[in-house]
Amino acid sequence: MLNGTIIVILISLAAGAAIRAWAFAIFAIVVALGFGIVAHQDASLLEAALYGLGILVLMQVCYVTSVFVVGLRRRSRRPAKDSAIADPAPVPSKQQQS
Repeated sequence: MLNGTIIVILISLAAGAAIRAWAFAIFAIVVALGFGIVAHQDASLLEAALYGLGILVLMQVCYVTSVFVVGLRRRSRRPAKDSAIADPAPVPSKQQQS
């Protein structure tokens, strides 16, 4: 179960940088419910559902954390001077005005 949890965490962190929230929500529900049912085949349906819900919460927390960190990293980058979209406006001098 620990290996599965680690894999779920890594997938969620990678997804935070790559896919939209609605796509991840659908993916996470399917994975969490499937993981809960497969991991707890011998247990009752309620235990499997609670385990799947725990995995779902873990996936969502990791996804939100990844989105936050990627957003901070994108904001902290300074744009390169060479790739500026617009050139700075020229400052008019006093000689041109007279």
